[in-house]
Amino acid sequence: MKYAILLAATAALAACGSKEEAPPTPVETTAADTTMDATATGDMAGSYEIKMADGTVVMETINSDGTYVDATADGTETERGTWRQDGAKMCFDPAGDAPEACFTGGAPGPDGSFQVTDGDGKVVSTVRKVDATAAAPAPAG
Repeated sequence: MKYAILLAATAALAACGSKEEAPPTPVETTAADTTMDATATGDMAGSYEIKMADGTVVMETINSDGTYVDATADGTETERGTWRQDGAKMCFDPAGDAPEACFTGGAPGPDGSFQVTDGDGKVVSTVRKVDATAAAPAPAG
């Protein structure tokens, strides 16, 4: 589940660009540059659907206070912890003894979803931001 959270956070970074009507001026960038540019001015907070490479679906909520919560599709919490941005990477540190993991998001596709890679460049999930009104676990408080 840790990888799902990381992927969601990375997804959040990549999906944070505004939905402007005017087309942007074409600029050559790498996927990492695209992710960084898209998140530099955006708010990553929100709910994300993460489809893992094995088909498992994780719902992740990224909170603006630097925390995250992962849950199954039926709302059962599976993990929580803290997140941070490190350049073009999103890093997730689950509560407990599990180590922090960092991920990089690719350029968003036409539907806004993007692929997330681990430190070895392996695609580990596909992430998309979901409606803000969708049920999501609240931050611990």
